[in-house]
Amino acid sequence: MLKKVKLTAKDFEYAIDKCGDGDLIFVDPPYTVKHNLNGFVKYNETLFAWSDQIRLKDALMRARSRGSDVLICNAHHQSVLTLYSAASDIQVLDRYSVIAASAEKRRNTTEVMIRL
Repeated sequence: MLKKVKLTAKDFEYAIDKCGDGDLIFVDPPYTVKHNLNGFVKYNETLFAWSDQIRLKDALMRARSRGSDVLICNAHHQSVLTLYSAASDIQVLDRYSVIAASAEKRRNTTEVMIRL
């Protein structure tokens, strides 16, 4: 299925800005460091800061205006809800966190699925 696919390693804006009418964009960025004191402060702020969350939202809004369908998973946190306040649909999802490094951090949590 990937015979005609071209894979590239670039900033997310490059890939999103190539999308247009009829394309589906699904993103699951590192969650905001403000999310339930989630323990990813060093990881998130180093690799994906709040300014990147804003750049991502802006790129996704541009793609949506070109006709792309956009779905985003992110933290169920007021900062994210405010960032995506223009979304057409925001669903809160309950899930069990199974990938925490230590077992005591594995627990039920919530996240949001956002459709622009």
